[in-house]
Formats: sequence, structure tokens, C-alpha cells
Amino acid sequence: MRDLALTVAGCTAFVAITFFEQVPVWGWLGGALSFGAWWLLGREMSGTLAAAIMGGVSGLVGAITAWLAQTGNLFGFTTPPGDRFGALFGFIGSSLGILYWPLVGAAVAAAAAFFGSRRGDLR
Repeated sequence: MRDLALTVAGCTAFVAITFFEQVPVWGWLGGALSFGAWWLLGREMSGTLAAAIMGGVSGLVGAITAWLAQTGNLFGFTTPPGDRFGALFGFIGSSLGILYWPLVGAAVAAAAAFFGSRRGDLR
């Protein structure tokens, strides 16, 4: 039950990170926040497999919300025409992110759980 709660917390964190990433310039820190969130949550999971699943699911949720935000920026009525060019790059990047971000999340969270367990932090 604890692992499920941590997975829900991870998904919620990645939706919040997506909103943070919409802030110009500061949004580039979203990637670092993502790695930190996966690492912290992965260390708290009951095992390496559970951490990998949590990382993959939260990564997919984060990637889909980023894709939705970039799609809105690209096709939104309030986006100025000049900004659509930049939004196109965000849309392409977030589309690719749907493929690789869950894998990155699974790897980082599993590594955090694995290295945490190697030091005797097993619960």
C-alpha cells in the first residue's frame, strides 16, 4: 500500500513539474527536479522492481502532461504566431519524451532503490 501511495505522489509531483517547466528559462530545471524526485521516491520504495515501476509510471504521466501542455502551446488560440515556432520544438521534444522518459524514470528510480539497499537500508 505504501508503494502505491508513493507512486501516486510521484505522479502528482510530475504533473507539478510539468507546470513548473512552462515558466521560461526556469523550466529547464524541470529535468533536474525529475531526477531528484525519482531518486527520493525510489529510495523509499520496498524494492528495485517496485521502484522501477513507480519511475516508469510517473515518467509516463510526466511525459503525457508535458505533451498536452506543448500541444496546447502549439495549437492554442492565445499563442502568438512567433511563439508557435518555439512551441513546435517543445511539441517534438515532448512527443519523443513519451517514448524515453518512462525508461529514464524506471532506470533512475531502480538505481536509487538498488544503491539504497546495498547500504543496508532495506525495510
